[in-house]
Amino acid sequence: MKTILLLSLTVSLFVACSSAYSPDEKMLAFKASMSSAEAVEFLQVRIWEDKTTHGICGSRGFWYDEESAMKVDEDKVLLLAHRRGRQLKKQSQSFGSVVVFEKQYYYYDFVFSNVNKIIIYDDPRLLSVFPSCNLKNVNEKYFIIDLFTDKSLNLKFIVQVNDFSQTMAALSILMPKKPVIIK
Repeated sequence: MKTILLLSLTVSLFVACSSAYSPDEKMLAFKASMSSAEAVEFLQVRIWEDKTTHGICGSRGFWYDEESAMKVDEDKVLLLAHRRGRQLKKQSQSFGSVVVFEKQYYYYDFVFSNVNKIIIYDDPRLLSVFPSCNLKNVNEKYFIIDLFTDKSLNLKFIVQVNDFSQTMAALSILMPKKPVIIK
């Protein structure tokens, strides 16, 4: 009984810490002046091409290499992902075994219509499962945007505060009517 009560309290605190995103005037101005093609081009740079302090920092449901290809379209992100292939070697260590597998590459479509909600993390320390989203070398304030489909599949990327309104405008053009939550 205590476990259920504690779990209910934890869930209610977590839900209470979330709030809906309200677009500001800057975001609405960007949205009004941005075409679908410009939204695609902007997200291509923000999610993938600018490798400094922007871009993809985590995923669940697929693995990718930072050097692999990725392309944003109006309805999806297409990327070269990989999964575990055949076993290449196994080495016994004092702490256990180390197994090395071949990477099997395939093209993965992260389809925008499958996204259930967009989650904005304004405190990246909340993402302990994705340590690459908590970059220590980022000096400016930044947000993590999570394109969330379900617990087993999502795509997270870093956006600095000065690019946030334009990024949200691009997302609202390509994924209209998706709920946006700030955590």
